[in-house]
Amino acid sequence: MHDRAVESRLTGLLADMNAIGGYPMSLVCTSQGLLIAASGEALRSEITAGLTCLFDDIVARAARDLELLHVDELTLSDSSAGYTIVRPLMHDAAQLRLFLVVQVPRGGTWRRNTNLVVRKLLAILRPWLSSQETP
Repeated sequence: MHDRAVESRLTGLLADMNAIGGYPMSLVCTSQGLLIAASGEALRSEITAGLTCLFDDIVARAARDLELLHVDELTLSDSSAGYTIVRPLMHDAAQLRLFLVVQVPRGGTWRRNTNLVVRKLLAILRPWLSSQETP
């Protein structure tokens, strides 16, 4: 599958999740902050993707120092702005580490929606990443 087709499918999944949950923004990015796909506010997506590299460090340190090998979610909470949810998508250190990031308004819920979209994202990303490794 071509990179543009993968990006389009990922963006569609994110847009659908945003519509269902009332989320202003969601994205998939690498542990280095490279934006793979996004739905919602473009500038904020770029900034949030860059910030995600800090979450990668937290996940890596939690595994190394606390033996928390399967961190499922990290949450930033602001009493007026709501939540920024960061969910690691790939736990295998040998592969590219990816994250789903969702901006959730105050009073919003996200767990069911993010669980569903994570499964769908991985169904697209795993084969695509495997195809990227072969010359």
